[in-house]
Amino acid sequence: MRIVTFVTVKLNQSPDPNNPPPRNIFGWRISFIGLGAMLLLVALAAYRHYSLEVPVGFDDPSTQPEQRDYYHEKADREAAEADSLRRHRQE
Repeated sequence: MRIVTFVTVKLNQSPDPNNPPPRNIFGWRISFIGLGAMLLLVALAAYRHYSLEVPVGFDDPSTQPEQRDYYHEKADREAAEADSLRRHRQE
């Protein structure tokens, strides 16, 4: 009974003019501009994910099948070229 009375009294009090409640220091216009920028970035990330089939990164890479793309093949070609040059110098 005492707790309910305390909460009711606490909620019904008017704010103290010497100690006002915290407010938005930047104003609502800046807050809405920030919200718009965040939504734009989320929309861009979603578009890139779906259109370019870029993985989000939540999947465990050890359970994914090995996927060879352009960069893996390029690294293999460069390693093979460096290997052949090294062998050629040794002969």
